[in-house]
Amino acid sequence: MSTANLNPAVEKTLLLLRHLGQSEGGLMQAELARALGIAPSTCYRILQTLRKHDWVCKGADGRYDLSGGVFCATLKLHRRLVRWEHCRPLLDELATATGLTAKLSLRQGDRQVTILRAESPQPLSVSGKVGAWFPLIEGSVGAALLSRTPEEEIRELVRSCPEEIPERANPGLVLARIQAIGVQGFCLNTNQARRRLGALSAPLIGADGEVVAALTLLGVDEDFAGKQAGVLARRLLRAARRYEKEHP
Repeated sequence: MSTANLNPAVEKTLLLLRHLGQSEGGLMQAELARALGIAPSTCYRILQTLRKHDWVCKGADGRYDLSGGVFCATLKLHRRLVRWEHCRPLLDELATATGLTAKLSLRQGDRQVTILRAESPQPLSVSGKVGAWFPLIEGSVGAALLSRTPEEEIRELVRSCPEEIPERANPGLVLARIQAIGVQGFCLNTNQARRRLGALSAPLIGADGEVVAALTLLGVDEDFAGKQAGVLARRLLRAARRYEKEHP
């Protein structure tokens, strides 16, 4: 998507809402302005406008947080996410069979978000927070979600990515992972991950032939070493095909 026709004020507002959504107990106005790199006066006007429409509330401690108006505006999305609960047994079975954490991710604009997770049965394991956001182009999840996206759009997502991640510096990483999915149905990302974690992802394809979600196994690099990568990939692909058969 071209950035030529974007509205800067609206973009700042959306970034502010996203920042509040990722905070634990709300944020002070000064913290928001500093984190988003906007003028205090601009931040104040945005907050007051959002307060008027009950998208943001101000606590007794002076912190701002999301309010009920946001839920009303996103009720349709909430209902859509609830529908994904049918995938929970599939994730649980995949985590049990592989010994790794399994998660389901969706595309939201230029971001990927984790909506469901099944913890590894191991006493110590890699996990992932439900609701966590990452740049859409990042890692194996991004490749799975973008696996049927035109290359021109992918390159624009790379150019407009606001975070300093390897994929932004080297778009070839994204394209190579997508090519791997086209050939073998899955993508493995290990030593190139910025958090030094391993991830194995496959796209879930809807009845219209479009990618609807990404199914992922999380672990450390050693979990995917040698022949084990192939074993895990086969189990991941079986789970993906099962989803597509049961939910056409």
